[in-house]
Amino acid sequence: MPVPTDPVPWADRVVLGDGLAALAGVPAGALDAVYLDPPFFTGADQVGDRGRFEDRWPTLEAYLAWLQPWVAESRRALKPTGWFWLHLDWHAVHYAKVMADGVFDRRHFRNEIVWAYGGRRMPSAMRFNQKHDILLLYARSAAARITPLFLPWTREEYLALKRQHVHTEPDGREWIWGHAGRGNPRAYKIDVKDAVSRGRAVTSVWDIPILNTSDHERVGYPTQKPLELLRRIVAASVPEEGIFGDFMVGSGTSAVAARQLARKFIVADQSADAVRITVERLESTGAQVREGPWTY
Repeated sequence: MPVPTDPVPWADRVVLGDGLAALAGVPAGALDAVYLDPPFFTGADQVGDRGRFEDRWPTLEAYLAWLQPWVAESRRALKPTGWFWLHLDWHAVHYAKVMADGVFDRRHFRNEIVWAYGGRRMPSAMRFNQKHDILLLYARSAAARITPLFLPWTREEYLALKRQHVHTEPDGREWIWGHAGRGNPRAYKIDVKDAVSRGRAVTSVWDIPILNTSDHERVGYPTQKPLELLRRIVAASVPEEGIFGDFMVGSGTSAVAARQLARKFIVADQSADAVRITVERLESTGAQVREGPWTY
């Protein structure tokens, strides 16, 4: 697969072809973040109205052997400040983490993020309903820094969390006491309005609804992820003017998220259906998808 010769060859590119080969063609240290959403080792084919992919391996060992080069190439392609996201579920995530620890060095593992999505619940005597996925987040090196994210909340929600007496100044300004931490008696004033305006810091549990069957975002590709999930990933780990990579792009949600947040991207998939849907979604946002040897 020839590599384009323009100064930023991976900017706003959609690759139809072997995603691992496309990833291997990215220069070392070029990307700010790589997100991989591989098959989950479910043992079943995933079928949608506009696409399908196989999710069958003879053994767990075979699955991990297939996944390991993707993780290794992702690490190679990242900047020292870069981030790697591996999206899986209960079928293989615990085994994949051990493998990814070996690639990135477990000292660079930063988070097990739980994407809790709810949805239909069926009572069972065998187990609780599985209603979450796992995102394993690795830093390329100790130099990597996440951009903190915040969610809106109300004054009432904030004060309910703090459970403190609210002090009021003559001018009406409200404040509560803040503390430097356990073992440190230093106290300081927190302006309630400022704290509420900043929002609630995002934690490692992400409550984002899954796409239902009638959701307007649905494009017909199986296992499509919600745009809110991918926007959060891109916003947290790709700086302005940064470059994002997804080499199992599927329904194209990650590319749309990067486009909406004004980040450069290179995405790939071996499925013509996946790439066609991705291009359609990008063009509907007004994107000019790059022409060239890597482009569908």
